[in-house]
Amino acid sequence: MNEGNDAPRKLLLATDLSARCDRPLERAKALAAQWHAHLTLLTVREGPQVPAEVVQWLAGSEASTEAEFAARRDIAREFEHAGYPVSLQFADGDVADAILAAAARSDAELVIAGYARINTLGEIFLGSTVEQLARNLAQPLLVVRQRARAPYARILVPTDFSPASRLALETAARLFPEAQLIVFHVHEAGLEGLADQPRGADAASAHTHAGRGAIRLRCEQFIDGCTLAPQVRARIAIDSAAGTPELMTARYVLEHGVDLAVLGLHAQSGMLRLLMDSKGEQVLRGLDCDTLLVSTGANDENR
Repeated sequence: MNEGNDAPRKLLLATDLSARCDRPLERAKALAAQWHAHLTLLTVREGPQVPAEVVQWLAGSEASTEAEFAARRDIAREFEHAGYPVSLQFADGDVADAILAAAARSDAELVIAGYARINTLGEIFLGSTVEQLARNLAQPLLVVRQRARAPYARILVPTDFSPASRLALETAARLFPEAQLIVFHVHEAGLEGLADQPRGADAASAHTHAGRGAIRLRCEQFIDGCTLAPQVRARIAIDSAAGTPELMTARYVLEHGVDLAVLGLHAQSGMLRLLMDSKGEQVLRGLDCDTLLVSTGANDENR
């Protein structure tokens, strides 16, 4: 069932067509059915990686044609009664370049990939591939970790009140208007928004309460500044925590049954730097949920 006129019409799934890509495949199928979108499956051939592939590569175009024929046959069986259009594409060369080219060529509105510690497509968060995609994809990138047991119901949107965070919240609301959205702010050095620091136990308690109120007010102002339908605004909850963003975000996901985390990326934010450094790899490995990366683009900082 389509969730509205703003739902994506074209999805691109990057997959090697193996069993280890079953989770992103199942989520892509669920989203395509939910939105009645055209689903394109893209598999990238970088070259022979194991002996069997070397033999196939040496056999030349005939073996390649046979492999593609077998893949198309399997996909036809998989999607026989899908109820939405499906296509299969093959590409050669660098994985990130192939995904970027296919996303631009197909006008896909969402790119979907899996997460694993092995396999080229699986290593999407390790090394340069994620940086290339995060910086250059015009579309949001959905990285699937969990089984698609149900539609996304609880969606976490960490915010630093930046334009990228605003775009992340607006994107989450547009794609999943019926889900509960949680705006989550992590403050690293004490509670924000207070000019004075009263002393004593009672004063400290009042300070804590006032600080939380100041943070909530700022979150409400941030939400008010987003373009959101009234029915979506009513589904937004606000929460906050003191600590480091990487630790508290991962902990919140685990403790509150979050299905999807939506992260806004922009060149000057701590979030993009976080994703690009070694700590960022730990954060993304630690998130026990699917992740949607939304980039403002290199020239969209003042959105």
